[in-house]
Amino acid sequence: MELFFNKNYRDKLNSDSKILYGFLLNRLTLSAKNNWIDENGNVFLIFTRKEVQERLDLSDKTVTKAFKQLKDCKLIHEKRQGANKPNLIYVGKIDHDEDLIKLIRKNYESRIVKSTTQDTENLRPNYNNNNYNNKV
Repeated sequence: MELFFNKNYRDKLNSDSKILYGFLLNRLTLSAKNNWIDENGNVFLIFTRKEVQERLDLSDKTVTKAFKQLKDCKLIHEKRQGANKPNLIYVGKIDHDEDLIKLIRKNYESRIVKSTTQDTENLRPNYNNNNYNNKV
């Protein structure tokens, strides 16, 4: 979700690229489970452009552009295997926007309210005949 607001990517990636990145991140878990790890210990994906087109219902041109934008932002790296084999895709990490993180923290912390004894008293249920049945 951060890709939609992060100033490092906001104007460099279109919505399709951002969705593709999320999709590839999700697939990374499956690759790790399948033990798709290279000689350096990095997890990779094997995913053709055609598969991406079908899964995300996008055109060839749109998928090609999305991959290019992700590569330009260093969010993915592709390693060619040659001989008509699909590229290995390595998914990079987001360069977090510190200003955005500070804003989120500030917003979160402003919502935290210290509880008082009186607040706790008000939260206790009232066991009367309307909401509690004493039948044994």
